[in-house]
Amino acid sequence: MINSTLIELKKLLNSMENDFGLNSLSEVERNVLYAIKDLEKEKGAAKTGHLLDHEFTANMSRVSVFRGIKALEKLKKIERKTSKRGEYIVSPSK
Repeated sequence: MINSTLIELKKLLNSMENDFGLNSLSEVERNVLYAIKDLEKEKGAAKTGHLLDHEFTANMSRVSVFRGIKALEKLKKIERKTSKRGEYIVSPSK
């Protein structure tokens, strides 16, 4: 059952996403971005194998995750850590 605390938490999250300019991203793109940041914090970068297994993206299709990565790169929200494929970090804020 949904209680009022959960609803208030969801409202707070939506407000914070708006404040950070994430409201224009799709749900898939937001989840991919969150997973990349979480993996970057833990491991220094998000490798695609770990990204596909992350709790925020594990229920998504591979195609959706890779489309999310491509969209986030195009928007300059993420970048490759090195010239090596398959390692991503969140782009530094400008």
